[in-house]
Amino acid sequence: MIVFLIISLVLLIALLIGLFYLYHKAFYSPYPGEHEIETKPFLDDKKLFNEIIRQAKFLSEIPCQRVYTRSYDGLRLAARYYHRSDTAPLCICCHGFRGSALRDFSVMGQFLQNEGYNVLLIDERAHFRSGGHTISYGIRERRDVLSWIEYVNRRFGTDKPIYLFGISMGAATVVMASGLELPDNVRLICADCPYSSPKDIICHVVKWTVKNPKPVWPFIRLSALVYGHLNLRGDITGANAVKNTKTPILLIHGEDDAFVPAAMSEEIYQANPDMVERHTFPNAVHGVSYFSDPDRYIAIVRDFIKRHA
Repeated sequence: MIVFLIISLVLLIALLIGLFYLYHKAFYSPYPGEHEIETKPFLDDKKLFNEIIRQAKFLSEIPCQRVYTRSYDGLRLAARYYHRSDTAPLCICCHGFRGSALRDFSVMGQFLQNEGYNVLLIDERAHFRSGGHTISYGIRERRDVLSWIEYVNRRFGTDKPIYLFGISMGAATVVMASGLELPDNVRLICADCPYSSPKDIICHVVKWTVKNPKPVWPFIRLSALVYGHLNLRGDITGANAVKNTKTPILLIHGEDDAFVPAAMSEEIYQANPDMVERHTFPNAVHGVSYFSDPDRYIAIVRDFIKRHA
């Protein structure tokens, strides 16, 4: 009996350690503090990486206002606000997984300001100045977007047009937010390389180290529940969110994206072709479609805003 109890205890401890490891790898994010511009290369193309960092540093030097709001579950959420005009629309921009707004919107953050828009570059929960330690792949972040929309409406009024922008996890977040009851002044959504669902992207990444992710998925889900109190619900997906959306959505995706395969945004598009528009960029890898063809990228975004603003 004692031997059985000891073996059971050892197995339980091993399980908890294993779950913590999975949680730490997939969901945990410590407070990164002030270092919002990543210096470790995240692209094989060194020249492109250096250009993104250069643009991010330039964006960081543009004067802005630090603003804050509260999430639905009590976290302090932070953002940089760039004001251009009292009458201009406002763009809420959501960055990617363990990324930053300065990096992921290094160019588009400047472009939107140059177009005359007010810009809100948010720190996703568990990133930089925002609270929390658990990344939820858009499940909780989509409701944080709603918190920021409510902040904008309280500060500027409900007649202020709002455009939602996102890249990678931020793109999936704004797409999933389209399934919420958004105010009428949220006019459009632009999502660059969104994944189809939290489960899909986690299992896709797991394939890089485990050939068959299916046996691992229950443990990944359990790790999120035990350590992050996060229920990875299978019904919260981009495709489900857009089925009944009233908000026009633009999807952009690089055809050579290995991190978030372009087929994932195709699945979102097919769920509601009447409200979702999709464009792909040949030879573009993850999150850098703009740099593969800047003129076309800007033309697509401008035209979409013109038609739906």
